[in-house]
Amino acid sequence: MKRQSSPFAFLLTITLFLGAGSLLAAQESAKTAKAQAPTPTRLMTINGQPITNIDATAFAALQGQRAPTDRDAQIKLLNELINTTILAQRGELEGLAKQPNVKSAIEMARIQVLAQAYVSHFLARHPVTDAEIEKAYKEKYSGENLNEYQVRHILVKTEDEARKLIAELDKGADFADLAKGHSLDASKENGGLLGWVGRDQVVKPFGDAMVKLKKGEYTKTPVKSHFGWHVIKVDDMRQGKAPPLKDVKAQLAAQLRQKKLAEHLLELRKQAKIEVPKPPAAAK
Repeated sequence: MKRQSSPFAFLLTITLFLGAGSLLAAQESAKTAKAQAPTPTRLMTINGQPITNIDATAFAALQGQRAPTDRDAQIKLLNELINTTILAQRGELEGLAKQPNVKSAIEMARIQVLAQAYVSHFLARHPVTDAEIEKAYKEKYSGENLNEYQVRHILVKTEDEARKLIAELDKGADFADLAKGHSLDASKENGGLLGWVGRDQVVKPFGDAMVKLKKGEYTKTPVKSHFGWHVIKVDDMRQGKAPPLKDVKAQLAAQLRQKKLAEHLLELRKQAKIEVPKPPAAAK
């Protein structure tokens, strides 16, 4: 049986489709730091409140979705938006927006949306260049960063324990046996063997110590990470092969964007006036 749809639903479908197209075009423009806001197109009015294509797209984003292009999905989204708007209007009439918890939640949502908008704005004004990507590629896939190591380790809770194990190794103890008997890591079952790893596959303190070792050497001082204290031994090493730039370009670009944002945020935090009240003095 052929399903029928109302002219209203069809109109909403076409209008939302055009709205989604405007937003996608704006997103593409933002990549070149020349973004223009999409033109608002009224989809409907609910109890006097206009709802535009931009509202629908923002509503979809709050649901963790992109503006749908499938007709059924568009109708479903619009119905959800209608229901949500009607419920919100009733909540407003009941004065719920004045309740402290609701008022705070609304403000936090506003802050989050503004923060996300600023992140997009900042990244559009500070795009990652091909030169930056090529530099990051050369740094990451060259020299010791490209080497792979067949590595073992023993993980313990304290520096003192690690030093005692190093002393045992200095006396000729077998590394695998010590790992099986003392390590807190699951690799203890294999004598502490982690297999072949690159520098960027392990936590930084571990990687920094690992690349300084020659084949057959172990660390003479304990290595601290957030996991605990490590004693590290390199069984073997080999020269890794760098992946083609085109295969990792998107990943490197994402990492560089994250780095730019982190550095900018650090500067903003330095400039910000952050005041934390002291806790009240305990009563005597």
